[in-house]
Amino acid sequence: MRQRSCRRDRHVAAGWAVGAALGLGLGTAFGAGDPPGAGDHPALGRVPGSVIVSHEVRDYDVLRFPVAGKGYRIAKVGEAAGRAWRIVYRLPERVSPAAAQGIYRQKLRELGFRELYACRNQGVLWYDAMLRETGDARWTKALAPERVHCLVARGELEGRRAAVAVYSYMANYREGWRPTVRLYVVEAAPLDTRLEVVKAEEMAERISTRGRVALYGILFDHDSAAIKPESAEAIAEIAKYLRADPEVKLFVVGHTDGTGTYEYNLDLSQRRAQAVVRELVSRHGIAAGRLKPVGVGPVAPLAPNTTEEGRAKNRRVELVPQ
Repeated sequence: MRQRSCRRDRHVAAGWAVGAALGLGLGTAFGAGDPPGAGDHPALGRVPGSVIVSHEVRDYDVLRFPVAGKGYRIAKVGEAAGRAWRIVYRLPERVSPAAAQGIYRQKLRELGFRELYACRNQGVLWYDAMLRETGDARWTKALAPERVHCLVARGELEGRRAAVAVYSYMANYREGWRPTVRLYVVEAAPLDTRLEVVKAEEMAERISTRGRVALYGILFDHDSAAIKPESAEAIAEIAKYLRADPEVKLFVVGHTDGTGTYEYNLDLSQRRAQAVVRELVSRHGIAAGRLKPVGVGPVAPLAPNTTEEGRAKNRRVELVPQ
């Protein structure tokens, strides 16, 4: 064990040394080649001379990271929920993937982060493990066999719990092979269901393009099918959508989290779906024949039920066309 630790420390030191020799650290910059609207994570920045290849920020997402393992064998996966950044940088040619790891590692240590997992020179088997263990389709063999260096760390950013994953490798661009960093950052934040009122027009768009729409603005009392008063706006939007197209018929599908028994949750989800249908029929005059309540309990989760954030994402009502 001590010998492996020494080898990793030598690798870390080598990464720092390369970064120092190049005069590189992390800083905020906006490259001329960045996509419109793209930018760095405010606390981490980028290696100078980098250009953003892709940029995605979501107010709420659940990401999974390796937190224990050796080589391509990922022994344990953790998750982080909240505001999520996915940024891919094309690095200057003079910065190797190993050097990029050293630069980010030094920055994270300066911020007080604790390293959970690290790997170097991983190839096809590691990609397979990442796809299998994290469920992130971005980890495919299309990137292999280029070797990946990675580190995953947890800490705090401006008082919020955060997880950071840095993956560096060589990628093939039009101009040839270039060092690349894929940076994932998640800052802890609860899923805010109070603001999730989907308008009638958006319901129509989502149903036509995705075949369903998930609603979080319909709230129930704990372990009950009683609809809370603050759900009135969300239900009114369903009625508006139905009145706009008299031919539409819907399954109103209730979903629960995984807390409790399967039988209990199946019954609870059915009663909640029935309560929404009753509200649409009695208060908004929608014909009962256009609506069919269905309860599926916990069998179609959108996130793991192991955290409160994940459970909140799974408690929802969905509209599906008949």
